[in-house]
Amino acid sequence: MINLFENYNAQAFDLEHSLRQAGFTHTTIVLEENGFMPEHVQTPVGYFTGMQKNHQLDADARPEPLFFNEVKVPFYWEIRGDSTQAEIFEGYKKMGHIKYSKRENDYRVVSTVEWYNDAGRVRQIDMYNQFGERYGKRTYSDGNMALTTYFDDEGREVILENHVTGTVQVNHEGKHHVFENFNAFILFFMEIAHIESDEIFYNNLGRPFFIINRLKALNPEKNFAHTLFWQETSEDIPGNMRSILDDTNNATQRIVIQDRAEFERIMSQLEGISLNTELMQLGYLYPLKNRSSLSSEAFIFTNSAEIEALETIVAALPEIHFHIAARTTMSPSLMAYEDRNNVSVYPNVGDEDIRKSLKNNSFYLDINHANEMENIIRQAFEHNQLILAFDNVVHNKRYTATENIFSKDNAQALIDKVRILSQDNTAFQAALKRQHKHAGQTDIYDYQNILN
Repeated sequence: MINLFENYNAQAFDLEHSLRQAGFTHTTIVLEENGFMPEHVQTPVGYFTGMQKNHQLDADARPEPLFFNEVKVPFYWEIRGDSTQAEIFEGYKKMGHIKYSKRENDYRVVSTVEWYNDAGRVRQIDMYNQFGERYGKRTYSDGNMALTTYFDDEGREVILENHVTGTVQVNHEGKHHVFENFNAFILFFMEIAHIESDEIFYNNLGRPFFIINRLKALNPEKNFAHTLFWQETSEDIPGNMRSILDDTNNATQRIVIQDRAEFERIMSQLEGISLNTELMQLGYLYPLKNRSSLSSEAFIFTNSAEIEALETIVAALPEIHFHIAARTTMSPSLMAYEDRNNVSVYPNVGDEDIRKSLKNNSFYLDINHANEMENIIRQAFEHNQLILAFDNVVHNKRYTATENIFSKDNAQALIDKVRILSQDNTAFQAALKRQHKHAGQTDIYDYQNILN
């Protein structure tokens, strides 16, 4: 049994964590490499390049990720960075763009570097992993991606994906292999890595779906028992899902829909479809942390001086202590709140202060303008902070219950909710449960009963 995911995004992580909590601790295979995979996750690129060997080292001996100002640039070029991105300049001319890792607690860690030609178009993207190694590059021609190359730790070319012809070339154990497409390359990986394929949990009707269908075609005599975990939303039943439901000899025996509204939407469209596959609904087992007590404290994490209705909220709730943090220096307008008895400000905040605020504060106010910082809404959710937002700035509705998103013209409703819940632990815990339910929280017994 394996998990087969196209990408290791938040939904894939949540599914894998849920499965592990319920006792399904089988191998996870992720098809798209991002350089920042957990040590238990296998990827085809990591397998052939040996990238994951660093996970076998003691934590203190593992190479560090690359900080943004460590990117090598020509003499006289300059790197200018802030908390969200960095740019490379030759004088006034922009020559590159540095994107950061989105992994939790990765502050200004390099994920990719885009290099521009004289016309300002991307000519190459260097890809870096969590060990600070350039493990691959994407080469562009006339603005179109032409080649993706992956290297081993000595800089030797191991994998070459040609996006024009669709072919993939692999140098492995002294032999040169050529595959007609990426799917054939994946099948080769599964064969030589001895990946078990009789029962696969997969979460995408793209490449993983075609892989399992190809496995069925290559092994028609085998009895496969795959499960699709559907994590997307749709207006109509997707065509590939219809093919699963209609096929009496399909290798996918169950479809688990993880969003309840999506489940009900699909169930309402089943008239006239012969159901040859089980269809069921199952949410997630999130990695929630215990919150032992209710505090009259609220946390705001921002990269913008503009925080919706902050003055009104702070003035109306003198009994609530507000902790406002930023990774960079703060504007004078925000620093002025330091004089308030019920406000603490943290410019240039460090990881430890963020962890303390997540642990100690019972409320998270998602009321800052500009971008969400470091997946903070998800972090607040995991720390069992009650998330409250305004509709014009809300950053992540998946973890914010609809009842806790207020009109920007009705700050009083948000104020009243904080005041009431900060004084009533029973009501606060009930609000947390509704927040969990909104995000699809389920229990371990549902997983075991359905999947066993």
